[in-house]
Amino acid sequence: MKIVCLASALVLSAGILFAGSQGDKSSSQSSQTTLNLWHIYNDQGRGVPIEKAVRRFEAANPGVKVAISTYANDPYKTKLKTVSGSDFPDVFHSWGGGWLKSFVDAGLVADITAEANAMSGQLNQTMVNLSRFNGKVYGVPYTGGGTILFYNKDIFARFNLQPPKTFADLENICQTLLANNITPFALANKTKWPGAQHFVLVSMRLGGADVFQQANDKKIAFTDNTFIRAGQMVQDMVDKGWFPAGANGLDWDTGQSRMLMYTEQCAMIVQTTGFLGTCRSENPDFYAKKVGLALYPAVDGGKGKATDILGGANAFSVSASAKNRDLAAKLALFLATDTELQQEFLNNGVVAAKPDIQTQDALVREALKQLADASFLQNYIDQTLSPELAEVHKDTTQGLYGKTLTPQQAADAMQKAFDAQ
Repeated sequence: MKIVCLASALVLSAGILFAGSQGDKSSSQSSQTTLNLWHIYNDQGRGVPIEKAVRRFEAANPGVKVAISTYANDPYKTKLKTVSGSDFPDVFHSWGGGWLKSFVDAGLVADITAEANAMSGQLNQTMVNLSRFNGKVYGVPYTGGGTILFYNKDIFARFNLQPPKTFADLENICQTLLANNITPFALANKTKWPGAQHFVLVSMRLGGADVFQQANDKKIAFTDNTFIRAGQMVQDMVDKGWFPAGANGLDWDTGQSRMLMYTEQCAMIVQTTGFLGTCRSENPDFYAKKVGLALYPAVDGGKGKATDILGGANAFSVSASAKNRDLAAKLALFLATDTELQQEFLNNGVVAAKPDIQTQDALVREALKQLADASFLQNYIDQTLSPELAEVHKDTTQGLYGKTLTPQQAADAMQKAFDAQ
């Protein structure tokens, strides 16, 4: 999983290139160095600040230009799989975990431990660890976040509802909303990962914060009763009408679930903290007046806590084949530590990765507090698992929502894929 962008198709960024010297053009061009930067944001809250930061980097490094390409989340993952070796971008967006490790194992990612260590005080080390393998650093975080239960404060006030502290509270809230013709949760699950968050959080609440890590470490099986029960709970939610009809056909990237929130057809959404920046950009009035935050509640009798957070970091990594490897690493570290960029992220409702950046945005402060007070931080499961197993994870959870798989069938498919690795 990932902190997500708005576009649904490939968008190539236009001219962010400085002309450089006004002298002899031929000599200027011959001495010019170009770096290719790929990332997944083209919105006002993240894409624009990154572009402005790149301009500052270019200004501080005469003769260097950075060509930016931006992609929607899932097309980006597909695109990166199709390139290799010299075609790999010099600097590229990554998430750490098993996703990044697969590229590291293939020899496609540069070791930037020395550069990261030199600037360790300016980096969130918890987030750095998501891109650390065998003691070496392969990515530096520039934004972070976690999955939060967002709710419409106006709707809750209208029906005298309070944010849920237990799953029983959540069930009562959903019953009240349904009785008043409001679908409890907005969900656009075409890209599969949005719905997987419910399944993962329920699994963590039932089996404990590290239940997925236990399965990945072969301490328990993916057919453990925790995952069966979690699948049953998700399908119970579907049967009760907690999600929009046809949720598997709705697209997060094009904003379909967010529109259900903005038009008050739905009262809640379980999403990454990226929702804050996206909502602030798309609908600032809704953001300012109606957005509330809560923890995904604990389940009675479960081993997990409401403060066990599902989260992660967005990082920049460097290609092992970069012709100007040191300069590429310099760009990645600049984007991860530039105070102006990080401050602008926070001001736009985006959770920044650089420590000690302050914000006046109350919602971002609340999200940061949730992360700071977390009793456990589980990296997003589709980033924790290998890319192949992550796809099975997303396919099987989507199958739970569509009722094309039983919880047992979904669990069996996960274990079979895990054993085949």
